[in-house]
Amino acid sequence: MQNYVNVLCINSWQVKRYIDVYSTSSVIGFSSEDLLHVAEMYTKAEDIWSHSVRKLLLYKNESCYRSLPAIEKQIDAYYNFLASVAELARSKWTEFNLKMMGVGFSIMLASLFIHFLAIKKVNKLHGISFPSPGVSEISLGFIVALFVVAIRAFSFLSNSYILEEGKVAIFLLATTGILNLRNSIMKRKMLLEAVVFLLLISILRFSLELGLSKQAVNSAFINIYPSWMLGIAKVHPIFVHMDEILPMLALVLLVYFLYKSIAGSSCWGILKYAIMGTILSHVLIAVHWALESNLLSLPPVREVVGRNGIPQIIYAIGIGLLALLALGQLFIEEKPLDCKECLVMKTVAMLSAWSSTVIILSGKQGPLVALASIIGGWCIMRLQDLEQDAKDGAIGNLAFHPLPVTQWSLLAMCLFFCTGHWCAFDGLRYGAAFIGFDEFNLIRQAILLTIDTFGFSHILPIFGLPFLIARQYPFSQTNKRKRFLLMKLSQVYLMYGLIMATTVTFTIICVTIQRRHLMVWGLFAPKFVFDVVGLILADILIFFASLYYFSRVEDDTLQDQMTEK
Repeated sequence: MQNYVNVLCINSWQVKRYIDVYSTSSVIGFSSEDLLHVAEMYTKAEDIWSHSVRKLLLYKNESCYRSLPAIEKQIDAYYNFLASVAELARSKWTEFNLKMMGVGFSIMLASLFIHFLAIKKVNKLHGISFPSPGVSEISLGFIVALFVVAIRAFSFLSNSYILEEGKVAIFLLATTGILNLRNSIMKRKMLLEAVVFLLLISILRFSLELGLSKQAVNSAFINIYPSWMLGIAKVHPIFVHMDEILPMLALVLLVYFLYKSIAGSSCWGILKYAIMGTILSHVLIAVHWALESNLLSLPPVREVVGRNGIPQIIYAIGIGLLALLALGQLFIEEKPLDCKECLVMKTVAMLSAWSSTVIILSGKQGPLVALASIIGGWCIMRLQDLEQDAKDGAIGNLAFHPLPVTQWSLLAMCLFFCTGHWCAFDGLRYGAAFIGFDEFNLIRQAILLTIDTFGFSHILPIFGLPFLIARQYPFSQTNKRKRFLLMKLSQVYLMYGLIMATTVTFTIICVTIQRRHLMVWGLFAPKFVFDVVGLILADILIFFASLYYFSRVEDDTLQDQMTEK
């Protein structure tokens, strides 16, 4: 019992020292009344300790039973001190304001309701309404889209499914791919696109498995090489340099696609210059990686150029291209192109302006992920026709189908996890924030880290959503079809925002229920932070995308209305 008292004495001293250091260094800390109460209890325990030591020395040659009451009193004093500090810490550090949590949850529910009303309003502008529950005209794709969104949202109520969120997203995406394959077989068209889409999902599943192995290693391992390339390199000696050759080939393909987009259209000046600037940035990325490659020994050139010179030039080009597109939107008059072609070229220009920065921050996996996103987006755009009836070609018959938007959202989430990220603070690729810079600047490094984290999952998918509209209908230069374009595009963004808001709402429900869970700080809180930051970023990006895509269309529509009158 005396040894037990000695252990309690040491432990109480450690706890008291921790409370003192925490109170002096923390911004919040404990109140003066609480600190005074803790100090009094500790002083009382120490006084009893001194009294007990004196008794032990006095009765050391006598029976141990005479010192037993003093030891028990000492144990009670230390126990009361530790229990009091534990209760105080629990009340301060794990205290949740249920009223404010309820307010936040109510705001999210109101957001979902507003999204729903806005989508219904767009349908009403099209001259249609949501089908009633008893109507049998609801398509299978519509039901699958709702089911997939609901399943993914409800999965956040389980900590195991949060840990395997990437696999859940890929499984749900594959489920929609099976539906597309079924439709293509039944209608005997677009079988190639359906098969390619399923093969792409299989490749993403494989890369996700190898990407998850990064979680077992510290974040310093997460450099410019993707994990699945490292796995391939171990299979056979011929694949040793594949991790350096494949990204170069992928960059060549990306440059080819950008060149074809210019050559095959009557692209007006600003958009053409933006795409050409992106081609230059892609070439600079290839040069930068070639200088760092083991295949080419170019130390003199590397010393002249430097390690940070080319990345900084790429960042400057990206900022310049975004500024050019913004100024062109405000001050430069567009040429009277076909409405569909104009939307496509504006989307390509915006995506290309962002792509170079996203790719170089993602490392050598960047071009391959970009190709995967292009192939996946192309398949979704092509396969959405399988869900449309023949009468959908006319204006005002049906609203935009939600399944392609759901697939677009799931593909974006899959790319987030396939690039080696996960919803934890050690899942951030901190090394990406220092590509092109050696010194630390909080704002600059935060921006670069945000672009690396959310580039393929938020920035590029949101700015690429107009492709779904441009592919569906052969728009012409008429007032009625321009208004139709504006309404369709707004509905797509509303659907995408509704999907994201639904998942975040269920994340809030999850952290509210699991606030006393053992893994609340290790799992649920980081997931909540990532989802909320992602939702805020998505709202900001949708706002800027709306300014970029809608303003000219709206201005032209008003001008055409006045011309008709």
